[in-house]
Amino acid sequence: MSLKVGFSAYKLVTYPFSWAYRLEDMGFQGWEIVSEAKQRISRETLPEIKDIINSTNLKITVHGPFSDLNCATLNDPIWNETIAQFKQCIELSADFSDTMVIHPGVLSPLGNQVPDKAWDRNIEALRIICDHAKDYGVKICLENMPNMDKLLCRTPHEIFGMIEMVGRENLGMTFDVGHANTVKNIPGFLKEKHRFSHIHAHDNRGAHDEHLQIGTGIIDWKYILKEIKDFDGVVVIEGRSLEEGEKSLEFIRDWEKNNQ
Repeated sequence: MSLKVGFSAYKLVTYPFSWAYRLEDMGFQGWEIVSEAKQRISRETLPEIKDIINSTNLKITVHGPFSDLNCATLNDPIWNETIAQFKQCIELSADFSDTMVIHPGVLSPLGNQVPDKAWDRNIEALRIICDHAKDYGVKICLENMPNMDKLLCRTPHEIFGMIEMVGRENLGMTFDVGHANTVKNIPGFLKEKHRFSHIHAHDNRGAHDEHLQIGTGIIDWKYILKEIKDFDGVVVIEGRSLEEGEKSLEFIRDWEKNNQ
């Protein structure tokens, strides 16, 4: 069984959508729309998004907005706006995508003083978002974060603990391989691979979240691909460019061809 592989324009959020028409011809089976900048899912961008969807057979997943948003903030107006933007993204994309990736929160200066309260705020926000998503048939996939100070859900213990505390059936997990490599705990996440709903794939050299082409960093992709070869969700290559995305896809397909 071949993995279903999509592409996410990690570095193309300031460009128009025209490049996305090329994805299917390049061999991709999915497109993850990053709802940021010019790719933001809005009533203005929906016509072009739907034109691409209607002219291809791409499986569409959505990465919810994240810039300046924080599910763990103790600042009520920002917390309410964060939830509102996720709700709007769900509503606008639910007729073409049943999966939305979201980031957990970050400890603000105030949250850093009372981390338990910030954690509880994140739990409450996710419950509200998941309950709204359920009405639209959407699964929310919480993403593990890279090794950056103040970010929540960097370790398996944290992210799976948060998912369990939220207690919603439509809350799954996006396993980000590159992020896990920065915390040096890919095996720890893979022990829980049965809980993955979605996967992000990109490489790095261990210290920073670089989003390198697969095979150009230090991640042991032969090990990763062997572990996830039966995954039935979408593996999204988060590429800095279409060219690097295509080479990452070739890496995956070559491994599959040699490991039938």
